[in-house]
Formats: sequence, structure tokens, C-alpha cells
Amino acid sequence: MPSIKKAIILAGGQKTRLSPLDKYRPAWMLPIVNKPLIEYTINALRTTGITEVMIAMSEHDSDSGNNPNKTVLQEYLKKDLSTPETHIYCHLDDKPRGTAGSLKDLEAFIGDDTFLVINNNIFIEDIPLDKVVEFHRSMNSVATVGIHKDDICIQSKEGIEIAPDSKIKSFSMIHPSMDKRSPWKSMGIYIFEPLALKFINTDGYMDIKEQLIPALQNASLNVYAYVMEGLYQCIDSVKDYINVQRDLLYNNNANDFHTGETVEVAEKVWLGKNVKISPSAYLLGPLVIGDGCTINDWTQVIGPAVIGSGCHISEGALIRESIVWDKTEIASMAKIEYSIIGEGSSIPDNFCIKNMIALNGLKIGDTNLFNSDRSVTGTIDLTEAKLTATLKHKSYEIFKRAVDFLLSVLCLVLALPLFLLIALLIKLDSSGRVFYTQKRCGKNGKLFGMIKFRTMIENAEKLQSKLASKNEIDGPMFKLSDDPRVTRVGKILRSTSLDELPQLLNVLKGEMSLVGPRPLIMDEMKFSPSWRDTRLRVKPGITGLWQIQGRSEMPFHEWIRYDVYYIRNQSLWLDIKILFKTALVVLKKRGAY
Repeated sequence: MPSIKKAIILAGGQKTRLSPLDKYRPAWMLPIVNKPLIEYTINALRTTGITEVMIAMSEHDSDSGNNPNKTVLQEYLKKDLSTPETHIYCHLDDKPRGTAGSLKDLEAFIGDDTFLVINNNIFIEDIPLDKVVEFHRSMNSVATVGIHKDDICIQSKEGIEIAPDSKIKSFSMIHPSMDKRSPWKSMGIYIFEPLALKFINTDGYMDIKEQLIPALQNASLNVYAYVMEGLYQCIDSVKDYINVQRDLLYNNNANDFHTGETVEVAEKVWLGKNVKISPSAYLLGPLVIGDGCTINDWTQVIGPAVIGSGCHISEGALIRESIVWDKTEIASMAKIEYSIIGEGSSIPDNFCIKNMIALNGLKIGDTNLFNSDRSVTGTIDLTEAKLTATLKHKSYEIFKRAVDFLLSVLCLVLALPLFLLIALLIKLDSSGRVFYTQKRCGKNGKLFGMIKFRTMIENAEKLQSKLASKNEIDGPMFKLSDDPRVTRVGKILRSTSLDELPQLLNVLKGEMSLVGPRPLIMDEMKFSPSWRDTRLRVKPGITGLWQIQGRSEMPFHEWIRYDVYYIRNQSLWLDIKILFKTALVVLKKRGAY
């Protein structure tokens, strides 16, 4: 039975689990023992008989207008990774389409062939592709999802219910704040039949696990799970990134992972080309030192460690169990222990870094997205010596909370007469409560009761299902410009955004901030788990970057982009600009309904 010949690497997406590393290099370009992660993926696909590989991403996958990912990809592909056996192609969408949406745009490439899809953050040395394909075809499956059992199931963020015959019964993404847990985790490896493409929207945003898989199941098509074998690792965190390199250094030979020519000068100590090492330097493997490095007198490098190409390590410096990216300068007597040092960094004399990620140009928002663990517990911005990004973030949070408290008290006092007038009008206009409270997700997914002035008739939520077909926006939310459930006073309140005023009470209680992503219910964030997990790292806000850019008029993929941009670029100045622009947007009534 012939194997499949085409594979798609999903290199895009607003993933932030590897932050702050993936802000400076896209996940697929993170160096694994001095070689980009994507090269391991391509080599593994090549050995399984794949002859055509498509690298798919969006021109707007970054969190800003200028897309470094696109530039990096174009520069990288100049190396021409194609061989006579395997051809490498690249596709750039003009907007974020989601993991499934990207597949729809590649219909011409896929043709009538069964095809493999693999996420950009998977390290693989080998996968039993023939076995997976044989299982896929024997079960007459339209989609087969590669899974593995999570040894620590309480950390799993996926709820995958699997029948005894391996058919997937349900597939949902959950958040650590939720009670539901599953021992099964998707590997980010899929096999699809071309038939699956018919269930993907030709425009808009669509994910594989959260939307495409349920759509196939609703059509009574077979979707199966396959327990993956072979050597692989999902790199979902900085800890995963470190562990993959440790495993390679301890368990493999240099030829298995290092590019170019290497020389093993001592047990598990591999050097690249043109490396200069002082006779008084002390090297203890396992470690790899890249091309063109200089190791000066009395330097100690203790493995497991990786030193990138073009690094200069001065007299008396110590590097212990760390990963140092290319072109780093480490001055005399500096100490680097259990850390990751970014490309082009410069470590001052006698400077000590332990259990840290050190990068140039870190921002306050980068700390929002960083998950500390036992191996790496913080970040350092090397452009401001000895001032950690974590410390700057804490100072920002304290000041932001003080501003939230003072302004919410002031606004509540000044708006008290307006509150009484609005309450009276609501009561005169329709029967029911003055305030509407709904459970929303706060920071870290903690539920709270978000308060608004009631703008709809009673039991409006029960009527929503009847109006679902008339939804005027894509994505998870429901919006109608002429919603029949909205009362006469409610239309005025919505157009002026006065219905949001009671959320000042949520700000006063510390459940919300004046500025931040809008609070949603968990179900409204299921379409993009990476976006959901990112926005839940900060307090939700009354207003935010999305609101001042068009609110209900904006497509879902832009909503994702602005939320991620705000969280990654938080600052007091950005908050102030958003507050001032919010007033202008409210006066213009732009996107308010």
C-alpha cells in the first residue's frame, strides 16, 4: 500500500507559549543544538518518503504590521532546502486563516491526494508514517489525529474522549482553570483526505481541532485517533525547548543533530569549524560549540550546554547547563547558569545570570506570556543592565492597579446622577432588572460576574439560538446591527456605550482593568486556544485596542491580532493612548450596536 507523498507544515499562528523566545525568532526557527527546528521536521518527513513539503503561514502572523516571520522565512528558503527527492514550497496567506483555513487555501497543492499536516512546534526524529497511513485507510477515516498519553494529565489542556475502537467521540480545548481533564493530548500531527477540505470556509478563520474536526463528526464522517510511536516532542514551553536539547546531547551522536563539520575533541564535546579554545579553558560534555567561536583563558563550559556560532567568551567566564544563541559576547568573569541567552547578546563583566532568559529589547508585556518553571524562572532585558523584565512588569502592574482604582472611584462618583437616570429609563422602558450580570473569564480564567446595564428584553439569551443564522460577524461572538431583542433604551445605551459604565464596579473590585482584552465566556474563546490562553494572562478591560480599531466591524482574525499585540506590548503610554482614543470612538459611535 503506497504511503502519502505530500505534507504541510503549519508555520504560522499567534502562538505565544514559547514566549519570549518566539517573539525574536518564529517557533520553527528556534535553534535546536544550533540547527533550526524546521530542518529536523523536513529531514524526518524526507526519510518517511514525503516528496513535496509546503510551508504555510500568514503574512500577518506577527503581532505588528511588520512581519519578521515572513522576512525570516524568505531569507531561510534562499538556502533551497529542496533535494531531488523532496521539493520544498512556501505559501503566504494575506491574512490569518487559522490552521484549517490555511489548508483550504492549499487545495491546488493537495489535489486528490491524502496528505499529512504537522504543526510548527514539533521536534521529530522519526514517525512511523506507513503505520499511521495503514491505520487511517483501514478505518476509512477522513481525518486521523496523532495523539499520545500525557504522563501528567492534570496539565493537559485538551479534552479528548476516545471510543474503544479509537474513534474520537469529542475533541475540545480547555483551560487549566477548568475542572475537565484528559490523559490524551494531540501531537499536532494529522492525516486528512481531500474530502475534509469541503468542510472548511473559503474565507474567514477556522481551526482544525476546534472547528474542522467537529464539522466532520457532525457530517457522520470517520475521525480516528492514533497513538503515535517514534521519537518526538511537542515544544509547547521553554521547559520543553530545554529538555529536547538535553535529550539530544545526552543520547545522540554529533552527526545526528549538528550541521556542518564537527570534531569530537573529548567525550561528548563537539566543536564546529574554526573554533579557538585556550589550553587553560575547561570543557565538560555533553556540549556543542558552533562555528567560529572563541573560548578564552580559564573559561569553564559545563554541559549539557550549547554554544551558537560566532560567540566570544572572555577570560574566567562560566557557562553551566545553558543555551547560548549565535553571536553572543560574554565578558570576563561573567557567569551564565541554567539559562538561555538570546542572539547577539552582550553580557557585561562580572554579570551573573541564573535560571533566566536574557534577550535584547524585552518589554513589559513579554512577562505576561512567560511561564516560569524550575529550570527558568524569569527574564532579563540586556538593553537595561540588571533590570529584569519581571521587575518592570511588577512595577507596571502596581501602577496600573493604582490608576484603575483611583479613576474608577472618581468616575463612579461623577457618574452617580447618570446611573440613577439610566436606571429610571430602563425601568420605564421595559420590565426586568436594571443591571445584567453574566459570568465572564477574568485573569487566569477565574470567573467573575461582569455587570452591565440591561439593554435587552428578559430571557434574551434563550432567544439567541433562533437568531444564530443571522449573525453578522465571524468568530465566536454573536452580533446583530438590528437585534430584535434590544429595547428602545438599550439601543441608545449601546450606541453610546453607556451600558458598559457599571463595569467600573468590576474595576474597583480588581476583577477588571480600564484597559485590556474584553472579557468573554470560555465557550466564546474555543476557536483559537492560543489566543484564549494569551488573553487570559492579563485582566480583561472595559476598553482595549480592539475596541478603538472598529469593534463589531472588525473580522475575527484582526481581533486576535490586536489582543495579542496589546498583551505583548503593554505599557502605560499605550494604555493612555487607548483611553483617549476610546473617547473618540464612543463619540463617533463606531462599531457600536
